[in-house]
Amino acid sequence: MGKKFDKKRAADIYFCQRHGAPWESYPYWDGCMDYNACGLVSLTMAIDILTGQELTPADVYKIRAVAGIDQLHMVTKDGKHVCGGDAQPQFNPVYEKLFGIRSEPLERSTDAFREVLKSGDRVIWASSRNTDFYSNDRSVRNSHTGHVLCFWDWYADSDSGEERFIAKDPGEGREMCNNVYYTVPQLEKWLAANPWQQYAIRAVD
Repeated sequence: MGKKFDKKRAADIYFCQRHGAPWESYPYWDGCMDYNACGLVSLTMAIDILTGQELTPADVYKIRAVAGIDQLHMVTKDGKHVCGGDAQPQFNPVYEKLFGIRSEPLERSTDAFREVLKSGDRVIWASSRNTDFYSNDRSVRNSHTGHVLCFWDWYADSDSGEERFIAKDPGEGREMCNNVYYTVPQLEKWLAANPWQQYAIRAVD
């Protein structure tokens, strides 16, 4: 069991990958961070929630670059290229030193997500594609190429008892996408649309 993070502070943490973000034009993958760095931005939010380091996506980008991680090519198992797999466990040795975090494989199910989020000491970096991504006004958009969220909280609604899985979505700005909730059926659909890429992340001592 790790150290529990401050949920009140965590609720306010949010970064967007585009829409005027200072880092949106940084070279990343086959373009720039604006339409490619959902994984990096979600990882940054995870780092801040878990460690309180107050790093921005620009900070994480620059720290990884200095450490020799290639941010222009598809992720590889040797941990030298990162795009599309920012939280994969092969980066644990370097991430523990750079950011004080460690990721672990996670079953792709609502039960597994619930267990992690109820713990209060871990968050989840997860991707999906060709499915519904919700906003705070409950509008829906779709990502055909894949999109990453940072899930960080869970609760049962006090009136309906409906379970809600809370995510930070770096795609459309704070008002629309900070602390978006997914119900059990919505999350089940989201998880079923893509067979992999979900990791529980925790702080290390």
